[in-house]
This record gives sequence, C-alpha cells and structure tokens, in this order.
Amino acid sequence: MCFTIATHLPREAITKKFNVDGGALKDYDYRYFSNAFSNPVIPVISQSDPGRISLMQWGLIPSWCKDPDQAYEVRKGTYNARSESLNGKVAFKHTLQSNRCIVIASGFFEWQHYTGQKIPWFISLRNGEPMALAGLYDVWTDPSDGVQLTTFTIITTRANPMMEKIHNTGKRMPVILSDGSEWIGDNVNDEICSRLLIPFPEDKLDAWTVSSGLLKENSDPRNPDAIKKISHYTPGTLF
Repeated sequence: MCFTIATHLPREAITKKFNVDGGALKDYDYRYFSNAFSNPVIPVISQSDPGRISLMQWGLIPSWCKDPDQAYEVRKGTYNARSESLNGKVAFKHTLQSNRCIVIASGFFEWQHYTGQKIPWFISLRNGEPMALAGLYDVWTDPSDGVQLTTFTIITTRANPMMEKIHNTGKRMPVILSDGSEWIGDNVNDEICSRLLIPFPEDKLDAWTVSSGLLKENSDPRNPDAIKKISHYTPGTLF
C-alpha cells in the first residue's frame, strides 16, 4: 500500500515537469514525510484544473457522505484505492470518470518485514524528478457548517519485482505515472486505465533503507535525515 510519502521538492521542479501554475505552493509546508492518517495537505493536479497546482487533503471523502460521522468512517478506508477494483467500490466508481488527479511527491516509504522487524525504505525516481502518483479526488460539503473539503486517494497496483522484496507482505505499490497528462485527460476508458495503472519499471527507481526512528508520529517531518540512507543488517543486500 502507500501511506507515507515525501513532498520535499523545489517549487520550480514541480512547475517545470508538469508545466503548471505553482502559485498554490508559495507558502506550502514541504515535508520529508507525510503520513496519510494525519490527513496532510498535499500538492495535486486535478482533472478539472490541469493547468495549476491545487492543495488537497489526503483521505478521500465521497461527496455523497451525509454527515461528519459517515465521512469519518468512510475515510478510514480511502487513503488508497486498489486499481483492480475501482469500478466496484462505491467510494471510487463515480470519481473515476471525472475526478482523476496526479498526486505530486518526491518519493514514498514502504516497510519490509524481516525476522520480526519492520524496516523502512524510501523509494524515489532514479532521475530525481518529481513523482506523479495516480489518484482520485472528490469534494464534500459538511452539512453542519457548509465547509467544503477537497480530498484525494492514491491508487495502488501490484508490486514490481523490486517492490515485491520491499513490500513483502502486501506486495503492492502506488501507481507511478510517466508524466500524468494522459491520466487527467478527458477521454480515459478501460483500455487506457489498464495500460496506465500498472507497476512502474524497477530500473527507473532508486530505493534505500532509512531510520525508523525518524518516521514516528512525534518526529519532525522537516528533518532531511528522514530520507538519509542508513544500513540495516539484512535488507540492504537485496539489491
């Protein structure tokens, strides 16, 4: 799955790769890690406004949720969306046609289980560019106060061979898009989905182990050491 990402990216790198207006990033709080369960605000490019960066909260709340209690319960299961079942999930089916988005990150974290340990890895693009993750979004209006929340989910797919070794329990990974423009285009059908929502080539990714002590809830997400390479006793020999 994908529950922790990094967004430590220069504004210029994002606007250059995606050719978008980055005005929303002027005061953005860039982080070396953001955990989905804290519902962080993340840079996103939406299908409805592909020429600019939007800021959305992680954890999709469908527009049909009736009240905050239902929104809270539904959201607990929408941080990720499995590519194989998008059309079968009521929370995602209606967003697939008109509410697709690109979630922008510098990389993501995954935990490897080995001899009773959970060892964190950081995965990024080998070329150092911003990562475009496939997502879906929706807008929910809280009936109690009229406040609107724009939220998103990250789509996952089966792991590539490298990620099978890292995420060796669930064997999943986020869908990484080459640039994302086709995903947020107007005419995405089942054939295009089956072509785009696939494992990203492992030879275009870098992965290394990092310190588990710097990724805890009370850790400083602005500390660059969160993605610093460190050696663990075993998994570093896998690649």
